[in-house]
Amino acid sequence: MSEVYPYLGALLALGAMAVTWAARLAHAPRHQAPNVAKFTAPEPGTRWLACHTTRCAHMTTRHRPAADGTWTCTGCGTTTGGEA
Repeated sequence: MSEVYPYLGALLALGAMAVTWAARLAHAPRHQAPNVAKFTAPEPGTRWLACHTTRCAHMTTRHRPAADGTWTCTGCGTTTGGEA
């Protein structure tokens, strides 16, 4: 009979894990849909230009036109030339 004890112990451990798993699932919060993204219209006159600063990570960001013909990045405020 002593050769059965390890199997009974393993079976008891698996049973305890199954009960614990079922209890956690019963009290787990239900999955909810993520918040919906809110889209806004871009400002008139803005352009998507590459901003080559480390703050903007060299990505394309929105740039506002300045009075002197240059473009100002909306992410970091860097001004670029008018050839964009």
